[in-house]
Amino acid sequence: MIKNDIWIAKMAESGMIQPFDPKLVRSMEFEANIIPVLSFGCSSYGYDIRLSPKEFRIFRHIPGTIVNPKRFNPENLEVGELQRDRDGEFFILPGRSYGLGVALEHLNIPENITVICLGKSTYARCFRGDTRVALVDGSSPTLEEMAQRAQQGENFWGYSIDKNGLVIITLLSNPRYIGRDSLVKVTLDNEESIFCTPDHLFMKRHGSMVPADDLRPNDSLMPLYRENTRGYETVYQPLTGVKNHKVASVQDIPGIHDVYCLTVPEAGNFAIAAGVFVHNCGIIANITPAEAGWRGHLTLEFSNSSPADARIYASEGVCQLLFLEGESCQTTYEQRKGKYQDQAEKVILPKI
Repeated sequence: MIKNDIWIAKMAESGMIQPFDPKLVRSMEFEANIIPVLSFGCSSYGYDIRLSPKEFRIFRHIPGTIVNPKRFNPENLEVGELQRDRDGEFFILPGRSYGLGVALEHLNIPENITVICLGKSTYARCFRGDTRVALVDGSSPTLEEMAQRAQQGENFWGYSIDKNGLVIITLLSNPRYIGRDSLVKVTLDNEESIFCTPDHLFMKRHGSMVPADDLRPNDSLMPLYRENTRGYETVYQPLTGVKNHKVASVQDIPGIHDVYCLTVPEAGNFAIAAGVFVHNCGIIANITPAEAGWRGHLTLEFSNSSPADARIYASEGVCQLLFLEGESCQTTYEQRKGKYQDQAEKVILPKI
């Protein structure tokens, strides 16, 4: 059974989460100004933890070496610089790289609870599971269907826009469930509707990316026009002058919903069946469990699947914790003296 906010708040009083915020925090004071932040704190069925500003390490390839988890070379991880501007403090994760950070909050997990740590969809930028993706074979499966089929080893090929504004065929990798988040409904002039997180980026007609929340009626989007010609998929190049798809409206959708996304390593964008191009999932947080009886600060792993460098904000929400209750286990993490017990607020490398 997944535990709710009432239970989480009660257990936090006994030291399960420290420090603890009983409600989602969406703004805070920074350098004498109030700035918006990536939310952290208690949600309906989970808790959003923050990234500590104390340490962040970025993978650096050493030519001629192979990454061996049994004998991990600390030289492969360089210290990330904490930077700051008017938007807050942040680390830069280079494109197509990964890094390790640490949770600001200290956890003390009860003996009948297992915690699952998921990445926040704010970084992933996601869609509702029934969103259909345009594939080169003419089909348009939903993201939820693709996630299930990908677990069986299936690959998917779709459409992207390259740096010259041309439609290309690209591999759509790792379609997956991200978590739960609020959504907006973007309706187009072709009467198609797209349900996505408010910050998901849409490609405008001239190639720039704009968050869904900033779209306005009559904004022109990069179009995908395709048809079946004698059994073959035909796609028109936007540079040939085919008309746009335009935004009709953007509306908030009540509630919290399951969201999905995928990665496009080559181009960083893909086409959905509604007929427009959108940004792919950017920052991926590795799903991490915290076992019954575990204590400490979680070490968090992030990968940047896009070709562009990305910010990861410190002291702001970065991952969501889900608390799952079961029958008491025979041996807890504490009882078996697990090697990652009582982790400090620092990056911990693999221990074998």
